Amino acid sequence: MADNKCWLKVVNAVWIERPRKICNAVFSTPYTQHPIPYFCNAKFTISTLYSLNFFYLTPMNFFRFGVPHLRLAMTGLLFSVVTALSSVPILLESIVAVVDGKVILRSDLMASLYQYQSTPGFLQLPENEQMKRVLDRIIEEKVLLSRIDRDSIVVDESELSMRVDSHIKGMAARQGASVKALENAIRAQLGVSMAQYREKLMEQYRSQMQVSRIRQKHIGLITPTRKEVEEFYAVYKDSIPQQYDCFLLSTISVPVEPSSRVVDSVKTVAEAVIDSLDRGVHWAILAKNHSQETADTSGYLRRGALDPDYERATSRLGIGEWTDNPVKTKEGWNVIRLLGKKDDGIKTANILLRTLPTASDSARAFAFADSLRNAILSAGAKTFADAAKKFSQDKETAYKGGSFGWQERKEIKPEYGRVVSNLEVGEISEPELIDGSYRFFLLNDEQQVREYNLNEDYPILENMTASYMGNKKLQTLIDQWKNEVYIDVRL
Repeated sequence: MADNKCWLKVVNAVWIERPRKICNAVFSTPYTQHPIPYFCNAKFTISTLYSLNFFYLTPMNFFRFGVPHLRLAMTGLLFSVVTALSSVPILLESIVAVVDGKVILRSDLMASLYQYQSTPGFLQLPENEQMKRVLDRIIEEKVLLSRIDRDSIVVDESELSMRVDSHIKGMAARQGASVKALENAIRAQLGVSMAQYREKLMEQYRSQMQVSRIRQKHIGLITPTRKEVEEFYAVYKDSIPQQYDCFLLSTISVPVEPSSRVVDSVKTVAEAVIDSLDRGVHWAILAKNHSQETADTSGYLRRGALDPDYERATSRLGIGEWTDNPVKTKEGWNVIRLLGKKDDGIKTANILLRTLPTASDSARAFAFADSLRNAILSAGAKTFADAAKKFSQDKETAYKGGSFGWQERKEIKPEYGRVVSNLEVGEISEPELIDGSYRFFLLNDEQQVREYNLNEDYPILENMTASYMGNKKLQTLIDQWKNEVYIDVRL
């Protein structure tokens, strides 16, 4: 156990002056909580550590190698320490476990152990218990990875890329900045390029998607009963985090839609494109002249990820064939060609002709939204909830009377927050054009601190319960899978 203590000091030693930004940004741990380290009672100053020739864990190196591979930094650091303290024996590296042919190194264990120190109650455990718990968790991760290999779980790279792109764009939108500005901020604050940051996100999303596929295959959809939700809430009520700076918000959405004249005229053009294809005109030429989006997808897309009408049309096509009639989606009219098909996905080319609303279409939508708002404000008019159920085109909220439910201010879309920030409780905003729809909002209530309850937050608690039940079932499966693979613990 003395060796373990020395390793913990080695881990602490990495977090010195240069990389303190990454310490604060990634682990949310103030640098001041990491004092000048020492090794076996031999004190080192920061200047002394800088004078040693070891591998700095700079932000660039962090994103290049990742936390799971701190052993590279650890090894370089330890060689320097051994040079400075040749009289002190230190174990440089060893294998602490083997799982289905995959090794777990002592440096992997110590890196994970360091991360777990922020877990409530973890530091109060005996040191050998800390090591055992963390090693058990790493072994379970390796068992799960082994199962992913055995089940031939493959993540489509194009779908993975789309998710990462969406994440980056969403992060920029939440900050009210452009993707370019976000790229500059990442480079300035983390010392990595957008390509490196994106690659790290790819790794994270790949792992998440693989585990998600495992859950789909072996667990499936879990829909807890009301009784199960109530039992979960009764047991874990005190453990569920509170909400801070939150409000109860409702909305009515009136989309700006093109007139039937516009829709029909664009459909005529799409039909002419299909006629040209039937007469032998090359697809690439027509796509270049008419399509208003990239002609080909970059890879296979999973079934269920596309517009239902779009996907339904492809089910009737053979490889290389195109649709006999244009297919209507919310973007416009589509001429679809099937390029590839497999069990869980399809690859298509698409000539999209957008149906764009005119200025008169926008004016018509605004007039309706404004008149609906005035009717709600008038004495004896329909309530906001009744109007939302009848007229709102927001499918996620209309059936709930337009309510988003309780949300923390930081969670709401920036464009919504800009409108809501000017409202008092009970006030209804003017219609605002947001993402192609005129929306107006009702601020039902706001609280600085609140706890989840069954009456107002049932859907959220239902999801928590389903996640809890799924995790329990997955843990049971992992325990079974442990018996199917070779595990050799050498700690």
